[in-house]
Amino acid sequence: MTPLLEVRDLTKAFGSTIALRRARFVLQRNEIHALVGENGAGKSTLIKILSGVHDRDEGRIFLEGKEIAPANPREARGLGISTVFQELSLCQNMTVAENIFVNREPTLFGLVRRKELERSAGEYLRSFSVQLRPDDIVSNLTVAQRQIVEIVKAVSAKARVLILDEPTSSLDDPEAQRLIELLTTLKQNGTGILYVSHKLNEIFQLADAITVFRDGEYITTKRRTETTPDDIIRSMVGREISQVYPQKATRAGGEKLVVKDFSYRKKFSGISLTIRKGEILGLAGLTGAGRSEVMQALFGYGAKESGEAVMDGRRLSIESPAGAIREKIMYAPEDRKEQGLFLEHSITMNVGAACLRECSGKVLMSSAKETDLAKHMVEALSIKVGTIEKEAGSLSGGNQQKVVLAKCLAARPDILIVDEPTRGIDIGSKIEIYSLLRDFAERGGAVVVVSSELSEIIGLSDRVIVFRAGKITGELTGTIAEKAVVDLMFMHPEEKGAA
Repeated sequence: MTPLLEVRDLTKAFGSTIALRRARFVLQRNEIHALVGENGAGKSTLIKILSGVHDRDEGRIFLEGKEIAPANPREARGLGISTVFQELSLCQNMTVAENIFVNREPTLFGLVRRKELERSAGEYLRSFSVQLRPDDIVSNLTVAQRQIVEIVKAVSAKARVLILDEPTSSLDDPEAQRLIELLTTLKQNGTGILYVSHKLNEIFQLADAITVFRDGEYITTKRRTETTPDDIIRSMVGREISQVYPQKATRAGGEKLVVKDFSYRKKFSGISLTIRKGEILGLAGLTGAGRSEVMQALFGYGAKESGEAVMDGRRLSIESPAGAIREKIMYAPEDRKEQGLFLEHSITMNVGAACLRECSGKVLMSSAKETDLAKHMVEALSIKVGTIEKEAGSLSGGNQQKVVLAKCLAARPDILIVDEPTRGIDIGSKIEIYSLLRDFAERGGAVVVVSSELSEIIGLSDRVIVFRAGKITGELTGTIAEKAVVDLMFMHPEEKGAA
């Protein structure tokens, strides 16, 4: 049977760096095929060649047996290859409907038929059970909602091949589940789907086949029913991984910080929780449940109207992130590129950004102190970089996230809050970050993890607090079952007392 899409011996180099070396891949009709590998494995380069973003140096591409060479994204879409990249490409000042049908709007005598445009967009949105209006402006949407619009836009182009690059990185579990259901329907209708993701739990729920790349080379292809997550991890990293999550704390430490009755308009109300020394506290909930907003309020980055925070028996008065840093509280934000890093500046500058006083001389900043600090943190966190003067934006996702953590840890905090700490990074980097967080807790620090990945929350946390609609619905300790977390995520806050 002729494959829907076949790649033979693709090679691509950027200067002296070889991104792909004789890579191969086969996608069948009615198949969801996962492409996995660590950052730098060649996945992004492959899909950019298929999408017409990059030219190949060598190799051949066949679509339904016919050799193709897409010169640009428009040509690739014309051939029936539609790609949703991790970095979204929506027009922020346009409506949802306008974005879905951009350059494909229904017209009459050169004028856009707006009612038909919005009707068609509405049909696609309803098919995905998306609670969005076609006339909503994209700039007013959440990151998760924008991701869904991007996917609906690709689906509406009726692609024969749909390529998805980390499509659920900004979605919580229920939203990701709706996407999986949609992709299953698309597959049944004849679409071939190339699914690039670091989330092995999703891959083993969704994919028919899994192909592993490592260091720009093809390693293996396995049918999902004939392999295991451990086998795939071994193929990805080239070594044995005995345990993804480090061992949990054997006993809880004393109270470090107590949050009492935090409230802010309709975002959250009556939030009270305790952060303890030596433990990792996980905050679970749907997107918009209030988890991040409460932590941002504690850090002085977001607002609150009432409530107090008490640390070591002393009431805090934090009005800004600078005040939180003085109190030894650090926060690693969800969006590392927009909020966590200065992408165009060096690793040295980024690591020292929260330690200006410590890196200063008598009058001016001390470049020697900045350099020593950066070198120490790069070594301590095993950040893979040729020189600390390299721009942070040039690093892989996993190493960017490590720089964010290096900046936080360089300030020597007592409390470390990390929001979506492993979003969009590979399994090897995830394991290293999990180990860093556990090591910080074992040395007496207190860690708060906000995550939309249930497996991460359950596997990493010693204690889990669940949010819904701006309130806490429950707290779980000990052996935590996924169903127990999900039940609390969907529990109405008023039911808490009856649970």
